[in-house]
Amino acid sequence: MKFKNIKFVFVGIVVFIVIFAVFRVTSKNKKKQSNETTDAKEVVYQDNIRLGISNLDSTNPLKTKNKQLMDIYQLVYEPLISLDSQYRIKLCLATEYAKTSANTYIVKIDNSVKWSDGTSVTANDVKYTVDLLKSTNNIYSENVKNIASVEAIDNSTVKFNLTEETYFFEYNLIFPIMSQNYYKGEDFFTSEKLPIGTGMYKVSSIFPSQIILEKNEDYREKDKMNKNIKTIYINIFNEVGEVYNSFKIGNIDAMTTNSMSYEDYIGTMGYYVKEFRGREYDFLSFNCKDYLMSEKSVRQAINYAIDRDNIVSTIYNNKYFTSSYALDYGSFLYNSNNTSSGYNPEKAKEILNNDGWSYTNNRWRKKGKILSVTISVNSSNSQRCEVAKNIKTQLEEIGIPVNVAEVSDSQYQYYLKNKNYQILLTGVYNSYNPELTYFYGEGNIANYKSEEVQDIIDDVKNINDMKVLEEKYKNLVSITKDDCAYVSLYRNKVFLLINQNVIGSFSPNCFGVFNNFESWNRE
Repeated sequence: MKFKNIKFVFVGIVVFIVIFAVFRVTSKNKKKQSNETTDAKEVVYQDNIRLGISNLDSTNPLKTKNKQLMDIYQLVYEPLISLDSQYRIKLCLATEYAKTSANTYIVKIDNSVKWSDGTSVTANDVKYTVDLLKSTNNIYSENVKNIASVEAIDNSTVKFNLTEETYFFEYNLIFPIMSQNYYKGEDFFTSEKLPIGTGMYKVSSIFPSQIILEKNEDYREKDKMNKNIKTIYINIFNEVGEVYNSFKIGNIDAMTTNSMSYEDYIGTMGYYVKEFRGREYDFLSFNCKDYLMSEKSVRQAINYAIDRDNIVSTIYNNKYFTSSYALDYGSFLYNSNNTSSGYNPEKAKEILNNDGWSYTNNRWRKKGKILSVTISVNSSNSQRCEVAKNIKTQLEEIGIPVNVAEVSDSQYQYYLKNKNYQILLTGVYNSYNPELTYFYGEGNIANYKSEEVQDIIDDVKNINDMKVLEEKYKNLVSITKDDCAYVSLYRNKVFLLINQNVIGSFSPNCFGVFNNFESWNRE
């Protein structure tokens, strides 16, 4: 009897184990099937994306000076010449171009490109657009100022006659082209027609508070079309604060700003940021004719004694980039790895010592000269005034006394025009064009002269081979950085703010905020 009980118990245990094992296997299979079902489930994307702009002046692509709208409009209107992510020339409506003389360019047009109304792009459209741009003041006036006339030689050939030789003129051909036939018989600037373009999207509606873009199904480059986003809503606000608020609550998916205080409006969570280098570039200019600034050792020592990281952190709250050269906004003609500020105060002292300067009685002296400098700065620019004071502190730490002269607007402009300052804290808005005549050519603001540099500048204007051009610029940069006629300081940051519900490949720069838009999607 006892044996039978043991037997029953044993059988029960075995049955229990079998049932439990079956249960575990079944559960795992169900869980696996569930996971496989989840993994196989496709993500559903929205068919639209919502953007926001403020302070709109005009919806007309040639009249507006609103940078945010101009960036978005690159999805609608196309130029003859575009630029890639490193500011290289990229053909767009043009199939080729050639400089046939100092003052003449020939550009071939791709007649297979269609306007969104189905008509073909022609050379007459280019002439029409240039004539429009020259007839009124607009954001592209600088691009066409040296164009004396435009000739449509045939349906696909345009001839540009220039008033003077213009270095890298092709970089000026980045303005959007308009259709002549579409506006025939009416004033382009007062027309109430919805404008047409050749881009991947077209304008479908314009309202006081919104512009609606629809996918251009006839766009020629199908591989660059966004497969999911059929509609772009451009929401228009009176003030940038309204854009921030709409972005914060999720009614806008992406926006751009160059404000250093955007976090005060939207906080730091729920979105990600893509920073890129802006075109506002500040630097110290040395007057190379000045009795002290004419000495390269002095210029080099000042350069090594300035801590740009300190300036950017203390005055700009790290919302600016330190800068090492005029082309470091992302140009392919400047080595992007060469971003070191070069800050080395001991090296600064070494350079002065090696050049015959001696530090005695708290002064650097050399053959009767005493090293003391004046930095002039526009008094109306409060941030530059703070930068000048910061530099004063840094230079005095290595024994160079500094007088900061905060001058009036008129005096500042006089210094720029006549170049009779000692050191000037100033800045420019970099062109997309890589030419450096403003800094190193004839009549430059630093009174800098170098026959070798001038020869290179004269050479590069006629070079089309990119490898040769890069080698020339490598040499140009090396010489001019060593000669140190300028101290690069910093340039502004621009921010592309993207809500976390948007995915894709984001690689904005100043020319193309919406690079790789074909990869953008909203979940």
